[in-house]
Parts: sequence; structure tokens; C-alpha cells
Amino acid sequence: MKKQKALRRDRVNRALESVFDYPLTVIEAPIGYGKTTAVREFLALNNCPVLWLSFLPGEDTASFFWDRLSEEIGKQDEGAGAKLRGLGFPADAPQLATVLSIIGEVDFKQNTVLVLDDFHLSKDPAIGAFIIQIAKEQPDNLGVLIVTRDTSTLDITELLAKGLCNILPQQILRFTDDEVRAYSVLMGYRLTDSELKQLCAYTDGWISMVYLTLLGLGQGIPVGRQDAVSDLIEKALYNAYDADIRRFLLWLSAMDTFTAQQAAFVTQEARAEEFLKKLRLENAFIVKDEATGVYKIHSVLLDFLRAMQKDEGEKKALWRRLGEWHLSRGARLPAYGDFCRAGDVERLLSLLNDPESIAYNSTYFEGFLELFKSIPHETLIRHPFAYLQFIDTLLTDGDPADAQDGAARLNEFEAAIAGAPDMAPDFKNRILGEIHTTRIFTVFNDPKRMVAHTQEALRLLDGGVSYIMMQQNEFTFGSPHFLYTYYREQGALKQTAQYMAAEFPCFPRLASGCGTGCDYLTMAEYALETGDWHEAELNARKTIVKAKTKGQTGIIICACFTLMRLFIRLGKTAEALTLLRRLRDAVARENSVFYNTSMELVEGYIYACLGRPESIPEWISSGDMSPAHFMYEGIAFNYIVHGKAVLLSRDYVRLEMLTEEFASYFSVFHNQLGFLHNKIFEAVAKYWLYGMEKGLAALNDALDMAREDHIVLPFAEYGPDLLDMMREIDYAHPGDAYVKEVFAACEAYSQNLKNAPQSALSLSPREREILTLASDGLKRDEIAARLHVSASTVKTHLQHIYQKLEVGGKAAAIKKAQ
Repeated sequence: MKKQKALRRDRVNRALESVFDYPLTVIEAPIGYGKTTAVREFLALNNCPVLWLSFLPGEDTASFFWDRLSEEIGKQDEGAGAKLRGLGFPADAPQLATVLSIIGEVDFKQNTVLVLDDFHLSKDPAIGAFIIQIAKEQPDNLGVLIVTRDTSTLDITELLAKGLCNILPQQILRFTDDEVRAYSVLMGYRLTDSELKQLCAYTDGWISMVYLTLLGLGQGIPVGRQDAVSDLIEKALYNAYDADIRRFLLWLSAMDTFTAQQAAFVTQEARAEEFLKKLRLENAFIVKDEATGVYKIHSVLLDFLRAMQKDEGEKKALWRRLGEWHLSRGARLPAYGDFCRAGDVERLLSLLNDPESIAYNSTYFEGFLELFKSIPHETLIRHPFAYLQFIDTLLTDGDPADAQDGAARLNEFEAAIAGAPDMAPDFKNRILGEIHTTRIFTVFNDPKRMVAHTQEALRLLDGGVSYIMMQQNEFTFGSPHFLYTYYREQGALKQTAQYMAAEFPCFPRLASGCGTGCDYLTMAEYALETGDWHEAELNARKTIVKAKTKGQTGIIICACFTLMRLFIRLGKTAEALTLLRRLRDAVARENSVFYNTSMELVEGYIYACLGRPESIPEWISSGDMSPAHFMYEGIAFNYIVHGKAVLLSRDYVRLEMLTEEFASYFSVFHNQLGFLHNKIFEAVAKYWLYGMEKGLAALNDALDMAREDHIVLPFAEYGPDLLDMMREIDYAHPGDAYVKEVFAACEAYSQNLKNAPQSALSLSPREREILTLASDGLKRDEIAARLHVSASTVKTHLQHIYQKLEVGGKAAAIKKAQ
């Protein structure tokens, strides 16, 4: 098919020039139309700097895409590539903003094109959504070109409406009759007019079909005698090789890409390299990347070969050897996935049962849950550590049915181990200790029972650490408020905090440091809620120092959140926002979906307290919780933040209706602080909808809920909405010291908000001018020319604009400024 390069048409090149006019160009056509060839030729002809990413059938994950994208951008800007690689694929809005900012700062050469080839193989919708965001951001000198068979997984409606995207249909790639004639000559066939007409009618300008049909003519197969592409491939291409090469091709189809060495290992064919050279020279459907030495079989042929491979035993043997190949190179998760496809249960169980190979993400491979659910209990019990990882996943994957199944399996497993007569005592204790470790998840939110299982695990392990629970585990379960999660009984806040501070440090001893700093954190959060500002700050800072020694990001998020809320209460808004920006950057580097969700909850809460609804993450404002990642959605802290956002919108009817819904969410784990915030929401809504009397009734209920625990700060954070009612309550109860303290806190908080500087939203005249020009579609160098300054000066101004507006890129800055 290389010969078709000589027949690239001017009309195709003219159509592809749209890549220079639109942030996103999509070339859409079915398999075999020469999309990739046309794009490569066009870009080479125009000497365009290219970032090329090809999707593969078995490598459609966001992580694979991200590794390739970071590598390609690193060729243009090494520092930016390293930053992107360290961040990982953006799992949510904060990370996306950081990533877009990094890409936006890259000085791409003129007419640089990011090509995403075979994009239809990308099954992860997050990848498509990310590409859409890049197009919206419109980085200077960077155009995106998607090569795909269909656009059904790519939501480009908005881009099309805004004129930011152009779709090139398959019609531009069809070969004309004259081009088919010329191509036939290049292939060594001189057709009569009648034969040419028949060939063009049969193939409809589809170059792959032209190629295969001509091969068939060479073997005496008339045009039109083939019933389908697969039939033509079999007769004109596959059957042209001897039995050894045909068998080799079938074996190769177990892999999406491969090196000669890998092919030899997996197929066990001694002549693999010889066969590959022959196939590459004689077959346009097998190509080699000279830079990497990686071979790829064209999808047309690959689909045919996989359909031809009927021997299930042989396929499993190939996948098994592919797994061993990956394992020998340290690619543990791909190896596990291969063994899973091969159905090699024993190999997989033996690996996952080996304490030396157990890792935090050992079960993060495709097919894990489905396979393990099909394995008999007796087999799983013989591999206790593998089984416990499976049970752990069932308990925490968010599916209630799985959690119930996991708890039942754990009970059955413990009974089987406890009753095993011939098991060595030390080994039995090890397994029972790990079972008690796993049981912590079954009694989540009950501090005493969690501690009891932890202490029993430590006893059984004789002070040793768990194989299953590790330092990298998420200790706060995604909540930015640790004490909130365990405060489940009205009047018991102090008792709960003291118990947790004294007893929870047993968790880090069991889990290699996971949870380090939770003791000081608990006391910091208790002090904050009850108005002891000095203790709150001191213990929060101690928490951060201690948690950093073991990399406990979840604990650090909670401690920083405590400090931010404290700073706003004390009128130190600038300090709160500075800490928020620093924490956002630190969390982005972790690339954990749970930490990112926690971070967005922190941002939403803080911006709600400051009265900045435009800065609250969209999913929180709207109440669409689907973008979030919770280990236990029943924690429901997200509904407190959502309620705050609705309150800021002044939609009191909606707020009142939501309080009824929120109560059921807080009931799951009896979150008393959730109930308290909800009652405050109810008081504000009733005040505005029905008047002072109704509002006071609800607010008095809230004060009664909080009085015994002496909770103060939540009321203060709604100060501007509660002042009128608190004034009435204070007047009616002149001797109530608790009411006076809450009223004073509401007044102080409201006054601090009035005095808070608004400079974060204030742009200089020059910054406004630059942002206006950027919103008109001008690039950095065009803005620089218009204003008679350097492009680097414009870049610096844009960075200052993003910082002031607290956004990650140009599109977000324009939207927020508007």
C-alpha cells in the first residue's frame, strides 16, 4: 500500500489544511480508506512538527494515552512533558486545569499538529472529553487532528456550534476512477476500460478493497466474485502463504503490537524474525516502526486473523506466554491482565498470593472481579492473601451488593481458617490477622469496633504489619473532614474525638504508617468546631508535619482544610486562599481520584464560605455527583457543600426541598455534623420563604442539636444568612452564654467577609486588554504584535491572569471573566 502515496490528491491535501484553521479537525472514514497514509503524507509535505499518538485495541486506557502524550509533548518541551507525566491523566477539574495550564505554556512551533490515530479504539470517554477541553483552550500553534472510523464516542456538538471543529468525511478519501487506474498500473496491472469500470464500481474507491481485489486478480479471482472483505483477505492474501506462515500469523494476532523478540517468545517460532521480514516486504498490512522496532498488524488483517483463530486452547497458551513476557519485564498489571484472559487462575492466584508481590494496585487490571467471582471458594481459600484482596475490593468498590457479598465471604473464610486442623499456628494467625484487618471495612464509621479489629489484628500478627493494608491506602475515605466521619451521636463529640486521638494511632502501626497524624488531626478538628482557635491551629500544623513523614495526603488535606476554615474565621482570607492554591498543586501531583474529589470538596466549601459561587466546581453546584469518586458515598459530606452552593444561588425553594433529601444521605452513617448543617439550611430557607417565626423554629432546633457539644463554627460560616435570626434569639435569651457566643461568632465572621480583599478578581487594564484579545481568538504572538510587546510578556500576563482568576487556562479564564 506504500505505492498509494504517489497518488495523494490535491483535493485531499486542501481538505486537510483545515487543521491549521480549527483547534480540532476530525477525519472520519471506515477502515481501509487510507486515512493514516493521507495524514502522514500531508504533514510531511508541509513540514509540520507532529505529535503522533496511535491507539491500539488492547491499550485504550487513559494511562496508556497519557504516557504517550507526555512523551510526545516532552519532545517539544522536556520540562512540560515531565510535569505531565508526573501529574498523570487528569481525573477531575483541578487536575484538568493544571494540565491545560502546562500545555498552554508550551511554546509549540508554528503549525504543530497533535495526531490521534485510530481514535475509535479509545473506549474511555474521559480521553475524548480531555481532547475537547484542549480544543476549547486553543493552545497557541497547536492543532488537534483525530483520525477515526466514527465519532460516536466524541461529543463535538458544542465545538461545531462554536466553529472550533471541522469534520472531514470519507468522501474526500475515495479514489477517483483515474486514481484507481493509476494505482492499478503501479501494482503491475493494466486493466481494460471494462475491467476498470467493474473494479471502481465494486470497490467504490475504497483503496484497501482495490488493493485486495488486485491481489485476487493476480491469482485468477475475478472482480465481484468475493462475498466480503474477509473472504477476499483469505483468498488473495492469507492463502498466498504456506501453512507455517499462516499459523504464525494466527499466533501473532494474540498481540496488538510486538517486537521481533516478543513475537519469537510468545509464538515459540524460531523463524519469527525471518517470517516478519518476509511479511513486511510482501504485505502492506504489516508495518514496522523503525524508531522503536515495534510491528503492528493493520486492523483489516488483525480482525480477520482473530476471527480465524478458533482454537481456544491455543489462544490461551499465547496469552499465557504474553503474560510471562510482560512479567519478565516488570509489567505486572499487563501480565495479570494477560493471565486473566488466558484463564490461568492458578498462575494468577499464586502471584497475588505472594506477599512479596502484593501492591496497593495489584487488583487494578481488567477482568479481575469477573474472574474471581467465578473461582470456587475452595480454590480461593487455598490462596488466602489473594482471596483477601478480592474481598477487600468487594467491600470498597461502591457496589452495595458486592459489599454484602464481601462480608459474607469474609465470615465464611474466617470460619474455614479457624477450623483448619493442620495449619501451622503462625500461618493461621497471619491469615486471621489479615481477616481482622479487612474487617475494618465492614464496621466503617464505628470507631470502637474498628479499633477492636485493629488491635486484634496486631495481636495476631504479633506486632507485625499487614500485607493487605499498606501505607498508600486512603485513610480518610475521601472525606476532607476526618472527625465528621465518626461523629455519629449527638452530645458525644468530645468523647469521640478523645477516643480517636488516643486509640486511632494503632492503625498506622498495622498499616506501615497509613493514617499517621490522625491523632493530632482529630483534636484540631474538634477544637475548630467548638471555637478553640489556638488549639485548632497548633494541632493542624502538627498534623501536617507528622503526616508528611509517611506521605499521608488524605490527612494533610483534612489538616489544611481545618486551617483554611480557621483563617477565614480570623479574617485571614489571603492566607486561606494561598494555602488553598498550594494544596491544590500538591494534590494534583498525587493523581488520586479520591484525593482529587476531596480537594474539590475543600474548594467548594471554602469558596462557598467566601461567597464566590463562580469558583465552586460545577458538579458540586449542579448536584451531579457522577464526576466525583467516593469510597463510601454515604459519608455525604458532598451534600453539605452542594447545599452551600444552592444557598448562595438564593434558590430557597430548592434548598428547602433538598433538606428533606439530604437527611436520608446523612442517616446512612449517622453524620451528626451533616444533620446540623442541614438544619441550618432549613432555617435559612424557611426564613426567606415563610418568615421569621418559621426560620427561628428551625434555627432553635439547630442550636439545641449543637449546644451539648458546644459547636460554634458551622453557625458562624452561615453568619450573613443567620444574623437577623440570631439577633432575635439573643434578645429572647439574654442570659444564654452559648447563644451569645454563637451570635458573636456570626457577627465577626460576617464582618471579616466584608473586609476580605477582592483583588483576586481584579485585573489590571493591560490584563483585561490581553484577555479580551485572547477571547477574540488571537494567539500569543498575534496579541504581542497588536500591543507591540514580546510574546514572552504576553505569556507572563496570561499566567498572572490565570492566578488571579484561580483558573488553569485560557478558556476557563475567559469564561470566569465574562
